[in-house]
Amino acid sequence: IYHNTRIMSQQDEIICHCNEITRGEIEKAIREKGLKTVDEVGEATDAGTVCGSCQDEIQAILDEING
Repeated sequence: IYHNTRIMSQQDEIICHCNEITRGEIEKAIREKGLKTVDEVGEATDAGTVCGSCQDEIQAILDEING
C-alpha cells in the first residue's frame, strides 16, 4: 500500500511550475501519443514552453519511459 501511495505522489509532482503540469500528465502524454522529444511534450501538454527550466526534467522522464 505504501509503495502505491509513493507512486501516486510522484504522479502529482509538479514538473512544469509555469503551467502547473504534473509528472503524471507528462507520462500519460508520452505513453499515449508516443512522444519522443521535449518539443513534442511541450506541444502536447504545454510543459516546458514558458521559461524552459523544466526541460531537463522532461528529458529525464522521456528517457525513463522510452529507454
